[in-house]
Amino acid sequence: MNNPVVFDACTIVNLARIDENEFLEDQVKALRTNAAELVINEVKAHYVPSDKNSTRQLHFAPYWGGLLMWDDGDIEHHTGCLRDFINYKKKPNGELYSAALSLFLSRAEHEKVLFYTDDHPAKLDFAPYFDFQQIGYIGDSVDLLILLYWLSPEGKFSIDELKKYLTALRGEYMIMLNGLQEALNDYAATLTSSKKERNRKFKIEGLANDLKGCMALGDVVKKCVKLFENDSSAKGKIIMQSLDRIKNTPEIVDKINVTVRNIDHHGIYR
Repeated sequence: MNNPVVFDACTIVNLARIDENEFLEDQVKALRTNAAELVINEVKAHYVPSDKNSTRQLHFAPYWGGLLMWDDGDIEHHTGCLRDFINYKKKPNGELYSAALSLFLSRAEHEKVLFYTDDHPAKLDFAPYFDFQQIGYIGDSVDLLILLYWLSPEGKFSIDELKKYLTALRGEYMIMLNGLQEALNDYAATLTSSKKERNRKFKIEGLANDLKGCMALGDVVKKCVKLFENDSSAKGKIIMQSLDRIKNTPEIVDKINVTVRNIDHHGIYR
């Protein structure tokens, strides 16, 4: 496949964390991978190996998969085009510059571009402009893993390995969900006195159990936000902070669950 590929920081970090013996990195090197300078800097600032004993050196991670880095100045004009079309008010970030790089490459290379980001709100923000300008496709790490699977030579990347990496990716996101679940249970443990408190305790414990079940997580998180958005207590604020950190988690965990079930029933056609 010869189409340009653009990676956002979260995609680089997630795949670098779940990679084993540079297996995925070798698959990615077969693609024409690109990243904006701001994305590389975000990875340098935030990448932490999940295994403390990992032999992977920190400075290797930002250029994982042999990425070609583009200076932010090269695509500054294109960020303005995006901002103007979708009335984008957020400060400069990796998602914006990745989308702008996708626009730049689509015109420079006269090819559709594949842009991968695990930031679900960013996908929703930029999809209208991608459609209008026919830039290409916005996917996430789940989509990328499936692409790498069917692009790989027969016998190089098995369906069991694909499911293993999808499960590992889900595990990275579940770490954040587990933290929210613990915070909910900790809060519920303080509610024991009045009938009103006991009713609230019942609701909170129910949400914690729903998180543990890992089904319809988007709905569960929305219910959590509604329950705690006006809670000014210290524990309530901690839960709202946790909810803000996992803004991308429900969609991708739900997607992984559905994808694995579909693989079991239908497979991936090669």
